Amino acid sequence: MKKVRKPNGPRPAIGAVLGLCVFERISAGAGIRLTAEMRRDLLAFERDRIDMQERTRFIAEKYGREPSC
Repeated sequence: MKKVRKPNGPRPAIGAVLGLCVFERISAGAGIRLTAEMRRDLLAFERDRIDMQERTRFIAEKYGREPSC
């Protein structure tokens, strides 16, 4: 069997989209619990297969805070 060589050097910057299950575990570790509305939004992202940029924009618009300055 031929060996597959791994490329040397830095890995390319590729984003990852987290599913609801992983997001809930990470949030729980930070002491954050998702509301029913947040769960519905995240399930809709998975169901509709919304891309990372669109998810980020939606979350920032809906749940983001205004600057305090």
